[in-house]
Amino acid sequence: PLRPGFVAYPVYLPPGPARNAFCAFTSALPGTLPAGVDERGALVYHCLDVEQPVAAQLAMDEALFIRALGETDGDR
Repeated sequence: PLRPGFVAYPVYLPPGPARNAFCAFTSALPGTLPAGVDERGALVYHCLDVEQPVAAQLAMDEALFIRALGETDGDR
């Protein structure tokens, strides 16, 4: 059984084109859809199953995305 709901992901990318592209990329992932930003600036995702490691997967995807952009992720 699925457990739909929302997950907040504390995104590393600052607001702007790179973050927008990351949101577009992650919208194509099965079971997740960016739904906005919370009061702390974290991206909010609607997920089909909140018991899955959604935030951990997004962190790995963001690190790879940053690497693909040719940027370093210094403080991570």
